[in-house]
Amino acid sequence: MLQAPADAAANWEKLRGKVVVLEFWATWCAPCIAAIPHLNELADHFKGKPVQFIAITDEQSNVIELFLKKRAIRAWIGLDTDKSMFKSYHVGGIPHTIVVNTNGVIEGITYPLSLKPEHIENLLAGKPAGFAHPSPNDRQVPADAPPIEGKPPLFQVIIRPSEETSSSMSAGPAGKTEFGPVFEYKMYGTTLAGALPGIFGISSARLIVNATIPTGHLDFIVRVPQKESDRVKPLLQDALRASFGLVNRREQRDSDVFLLRIKEAGHKGLEETASTGGKSASSGPGRISAINGEMSGLTHSLESLLKVPVQNETGLKNGYDYEVTWKQKNGEDADRDLLTSALRDQLGLDLEHARQPVEFIILEAEQTVADKK
Repeated sequence: MLQAPADAAANWEKLRGKVVVLEFWATWCAPCIAAIPHLNELADHFKGKPVQFIAITDEQSNVIELFLKKRAIRAWIGLDTDKSMFKSYHVGGIPHTIVVNTNGVIEGITYPLSLKPEHIENLLAGKPAGFAHPSPNDRQVPADAPPIEGKPPLFQVIIRPSEETSSSMSAGPAGKTEFGPVFEYKMYGTTLAGALPGIFGISSARLIVNATIPTGHLDFIVRVPQKESDRVKPLLQDALRASFGLVNRREQRDSDVFLLRIKEAGHKGLEETASTGGKSASSGPGRISAINGEMSGLTHSLESLLKVPVQNETGLKNGYDYEVTWKQKNGEDADRDLLTSALRDQLGLDLEHARQPVEFIILEAEQTVADKK
């Protein structure tokens, strides 16, 4: 263990009488890193009470020690380098949170951001924790090769009707086969209109749809060798043509744009990432956040909110961990002035209006294109 007292022991005989939060994580897991501030707040809240947080990883100590210099974790760090605890607790994806009550009994398995102070307070009082089921949007990444019976496919492209009605997306390593590492891209419970920006790698502000597209919710799954991960989007675009008769072309048009520039160099709100590989990004009313996010991802989020193309002129090329918030209610469009002020004050960035040529993707029905010819 790291960050534990010299006489500490991570066994149930020593820990009995305490509420124990086991957090399975890794330095390359972006959703894990995104959950650290929340878990740190909980650790601070229960400091001095019989509650012990233990963050368990299968990585080597030198990797963890380097990470801790960038990101503090207020927990004991358990080094499970032989993966025995991952196997014993059947951890198939991370982040993965297991809460054990004061009698040494597993009270619940949840997602770290779903763990609230009242859950732990209930356990300290001898009551049921009252956990809710994790949300479909709680993002995990595979902790190792997925538990699939038989041999998993090396290559796969699937578009199918979905039983989910709330969308989620993930992309990243999906274990190994005898032929090498595998990469998997998944979108669940999304409409075709909602999937198009991800399939083309652009925001809806740069996409013009001149075709009637199907409604309903769909799942998109692509599985390829890791070295072919850059082919995911072209494969999905081919699948659009084969499944729905939709083709695309690129066209440059003059357009109103916003230029994203550095207002204050070295601003503390824009810090180089602590992640050792994984990426994640999320946005919602009044919030944009990322772990190991590039400026291209930030401009993508800004375009989606402002519904106008945003050009990156910051010159920043590294990955960053950041969060920017502003006042915005559900159902309302983002207020440009509030968003601009938040970017300036929290990240040291600025938005300036201009008019420039912009490349758009035009999506049309294949039959319409054929008729034009």
